[in-house]
Amino acid sequence: MPNIQTKKYFHPDFPFFEDGYNFEYATVFTGNKSLIKVTFKEKEFFIEVIKRENDYLIKAEKLTRFSPVFIVQNALNILSTKLNLSLTYSNIQTKKSNLHLEDSSKYLKKIDYFVNNFTSKNPISIEIGFGSGRHLIYQAKLNPNILYIGIEIHKPSIEQVIKQCKLQNIENIIILDYDARIFLELLDSQCVKNIYLHFPVPWDKKPHRRVMSKRFLSECFRVLQKYGRFELRTDSQNYYEFSFDVINSFNNFDIEIRKNYSLGISSKYEDRWKKQEKNIYDIVLKNTNSTFKEKSFQKIEFDDIFDRFLDIKKSFKKTCVRGENSFFNLEAIYPINKYEGILKVTLGSYEKSEHKYIIFKDKKVEYFPNNILPTKDNADAHRLLINYFKKGKDVH
Repeated sequence: MPNIQTKKYFHPDFPFFEDGYNFEYATVFTGNKSLIKVTFKEKEFFIEVIKRENDYLIKAEKLTRFSPVFIVQNALNILSTKLNLSLTYSNIQTKKSNLHLEDSSKYLKKIDYFVNNFTSKNPISIEIGFGSGRHLIYQAKLNPNILYIGIEIHKPSIEQVIKQCKLQNIENIIILDYDARIFLELLDSQCVKNIYLHFPVPWDKKPHRRVMSKRFLSECFRVLQKYGRFELRTDSQNYYEFSFDVINSFNNFDIEIRKNYSLGISSKYEDRWKKQEKNIYDIVLKNTNSTFKEKSFQKIEFDDIFDRFLDIKKSFKKTCVRGENSFFNLEAIYPINKYEGILKVTLGSYEKSEHKYIIFKDKKVEYFPNNILPTKDNADAHRLLINYFKKGKDVH
């Protein structure tokens, strides 16, 4: 993660504008941490300043960082130069790199792109966790009339695939950095031809973090066309057996089981596993159902609660409020001034939650870096949160 370290640090005067970057404001130090809000073109993010025992760590804030990473690197360089910091450590490149990523909006889409009635004139296939991108690029080149949506949260993998799309003039790939489980809920029923889940993280010690679940597979069947395919490929026998148990709770598919089956392309990790003579397991499901309920969205907005921040700040404590199927967890508060500030919150369903900031600023309240998605569980969690803000800390 891009970061610099220095023995001494002080906030500059905000706001200031330099080289296309707008450094808007900073929160006061809460404990040992402060957040700096930065905007570059249409990209908004936080820089995090952490006061340690003997120095300061200044870095890209994890929740709001994005691709291309050099935009955040440049912001750190500007801040360092502005304050004339004497750095004890830096992993920031001194010159702009990955110029092919500077205009990546053709390929890299925000989640809002899919919220507002996303459609495609071409058939759609989805790869969840594309890693090196070999399979995604191979399929896209083999089937130029299919739109491939690649979902990945590993930033270097995203940047590498964007680079290859530009170099190879691939026109039928778009990329999303988001939770695939939530993303599927945004899609219309029966709009997807194929879903690929290749070599997901097994999470043997934390099985609740696995992508595969009854709810996830139910959404896959909802969005797949009749006779559309879901393909799981894994080197983990534990994950294979777990997935098989999940699949057995459904009856609306034809199933094919394969072992050590060779595809037209393999990832570098698969090549390594084959050399180690590890087994590769495939489960291929063909959807045979054609009746599904449609997606349903609910409105997510803040009522007139801006003036509540002062009360929230006075009574703030780390709090978890639970509903029947959803919850929210207040994690931290970062005041900007007496009446404005930022809350860090996790909210959503028990199976899949969203990590957000809530900014109380300029007489507005909004989620950051983007709004939560209007799923039913998110809407229920949001209502719990609004009621808590309105009624006070004793709401349970």
